[in-house]
Amino acid sequence: MVNRGIWYVGSIALIALAGCATHPPTGGVARSTESDVRPSALPTDLVGTWKGSFVPIAADGGGGNAVGDVTLVINDDGTYTVIEQRKSSRRKYSGVIVANGRTVTLKDSSGVGLSLRRRGDTLYGVARDRTGYALQVYFEKDSGALSSSPGAQTNPR
Repeated sequence: MVNRGIWYVGSIALIALAGCATHPPTGGVARSTESDVRPSALPTDLVGTWKGSFVPIAADGGGGNAVGDVTLVINDDGTYTVIEQRKSSRRKYSGVIVANGRTVTLKDSSGVGLSLRRRGDTLYGVARDRTGYALQVYFEKDSGALSSSPGAQTNPR
């Protein structure tokens, strides 16, 4: 009788384990979206309009289409809007912004991020454009008076 009980319990356990193995993995990944991300408090001097440009990095080329102007608007709620102008082409991007020390990261709704370094009223970094070219991106705060002295403004390279 004991032998039959062990056989019965072992069979049930084997069936239960086999049932677990028949469910294929879903491959689903949790992904946070713009509305899921709660941005950290932004420094007040980061909020506002930043004007800049982008150019291809010398070794990467990129041609004339990789040169343009860009406007970044940072809102106090932790969101941003970027308007990119290349010749007659104009694109608009938006997402959330995270500031961590001298690093400012722009993240769009697909999770793609652009990290920029901050020096006073200047943001700069390297980005890949939609065609894959490496671009140097440079912004200056659009305000009447700079928050740091002119001597502190140097070339970020």
